Amino acid sequence: MHIFTTGPDDMLFEEQYNVAGRRIFPWKEAVAEPFWGGAWIDVEPGATSTAHAHDENEMFFVTEGSGVMRIGDEKRRVSAGDTVFITPFKDHDLTNDGTTRLRFITIWWGSAEAIAAERAYWAEQFGIEDPGAGPAAAPALEDAEGVTGR
Repeated sequence: MHIFTTGPDDMLFEEQYNVAGRRIFPWKEAVAEPFWGGAWIDVEPGATSTAHAHDENEMFFVTEGSGVMRIGDEKRRVSAGDTVFITPFKDHDLTNDGTTRLRFITIWWGSAEAIAAERAYWAEQFGIEDPGAGPAAAPALEDAEGVTGR
């Protein structure tokens, strides 16, 4: 049985995002490096996570507190029990306008890097050449450079 516990002392402040968090992966005992990522995140009362965009899909599962989610020009109130889906390249942030912490789990997937790694992994598993590793794939991977990732 594999259990991941996140206590108050496990959360580390991530200045880049202006939140406290604990990344779930890598989790050697369960999954070393999946082709997606996840973390527990706390937004302190009165704080706003740093606005950012990336090439991944992302979901927030709000477990405690409430606040205002902004994706692009759209804003919506969220609270415990809400699930938010964020499409790639959409600028987003989350404001905790309450008096207690706002906690959520975030899961992200589908970055160019993760897709390339997954494709290479399965090509190796099946003993075939990775069709994305040849010269034709190089421009697509080069285009992905500079995209804000995690």
